[in-house]
Amino acid sequence: MRFIEETICCSNTKIFIGRNIAKEILRNEIDGKVLLLRQQVVDPRYIIEALEDNFYEIALPGGDQIKNIETVISIIKFLSEKGFQRKDYIIALGGGALTDIAGFIASIYMRGMRLINIPTTILGMVDAALGGKNAINFHGIKNIVGTFYQPYIVLSDLTYLETLPQKELINGLAEVIKYGIVLDHELFNYLAENKDKVLNRDIEAIENIVYRSTINKISIVKQDPYEEKNIRIVLNYGHTIGHAIESAFNFNIPHGMAVSIGMVCEAIIGKKAGITNEDTIDKIINIIKMYNLPIHTDDLNIEIDKEKLYNAITKDKKRYGDYISIPLPISIGCWTPYRIPVKNLASAVGECLG
Repeated sequence: MRFIEETICCSNTKIFIGRNIAKEILRNEIDGKVLLLRQQVVDPRYIIEALEDNFYEIALPGGDQIKNIETVISIIKFLSEKGFQRKDYIIALGGGALTDIAGFIASIYMRGMRLINIPTTILGMVDAALGGKNAINFHGIKNIVGTFYQPYIVLSDLTYLETLPQKELINGLAEVIKYGIVLDHELFNYLAENKDKVLNRDIEAIENIVYRSTINKISIVKQDPYEEKNIRIVLNYGHTIGHAIESAFNFNIPHGMAVSIGMVCEAIIGKKAGITNEDTIDKIINIIKMYNLPIHTDDLNIEIDKEKLYNAITKDKKRYGDYISIPLPISIGCWTPYRIPVKNLASAVGECLG
């Protein structure tokens, strides 16, 4: 088992990575009432055994469809009716969308209650469950309503990945690839050299990429927890365009697929800006293809709503005035922030996506 403990903005977070670890850790750590907020398709048996009697359970579907204000209000009403207090717990058991909404609810109910994330997808383990960003979608815009709130515990129990559908594994690997491209050339090389082990879920390979991704994300979050220093922006590589693509498809495509297209498109923007060289773009495209992820919206075989795409870009959270800041790769493992006029970004996306 790997263990990481960090203090971020006066909040202490414990992160555990390993197999069959959830039950024992929960028994040792929990001392209050629990709301188990879980994804419907996830088997909660081992978590329930650890919690014994002092818990309530709500099951939700997966995906972005649950990230809305109506779901938030209904769960807050439930917490209030059952007498939950600030020192009680929300446990989020599921994928990235579920940990997103659970974190948002935990942050606003009584101005903050204890949050334990148990991500069951690789996307959740390496990204959504870490770092304290929690958000819901509103009026067709991705993650436009949200908070910063660090989890009390993150349990990345790799056992859950053993039954994860292959398409969900691949979807989450887009975020791992992201860390390799902009932050960690050794992780990038590991992914390039160990494709079969990763895709076949070799336990050492999976533990390694989850651990390295976690270290990469936490190191950035510690430096810039509230996105005020233009450092945490690196974690948004591929996401400015990726989120716009998700909005244009009404959130009906997997997040990782949208981000993989966004990473290619943003690298091409970097080339036109004189920042990203051709060799780096080739490496990015090759590794994305290697892991069976799309590099263009044409690969999705769905017609894109370009008006929604451009509208989402203009409403991006990173917009300041007429500019948007995006991270661009210089070479593998190296990046720089780049300010681009909104109209130029929209035009560049139009060229990139045809």
